[in-house]
Amino acid sequence: MLESSKVLKVVSSLVIGLSLVGVGANAVQATSFVAPKLGTAEVAPTNPSIKKGDKIFVVVKDTKNQKVTMGSTYTAKAVKKGHSTKIVRINKSQWLNTKDVVKD
Repeated sequence: MLESSKVLKVVSSLVIGLSLVGVGANAVQATSFVAPKLGTAEVAPTNPSIKKGDKIFVVVKDTKNQKVTMGSTYTAKAVKKGHSTKIVRINKSQWLNTKDVVKD
């Protein structure tokens, strides 16, 4: 009984020691890894100077049940400032934020 507990201690310490060595090797490998150079991200340029009659293109996914799909093109019926953001009317009852559209 006494010998089996000694064997168990030796085996468990060996397992712990090997796992620590493996973690150390992975850390060294991760620090020596050189990440590839990435290009600059392309951002759709929002245009706050949209005026009535301009063609606009929707660049965001529909939220809040607006029934507007991304990639749709509309003519701006009206533009107004509301609650510190500019909004564009695309039909009788639907308004979109200018940050969600770009000038086509």
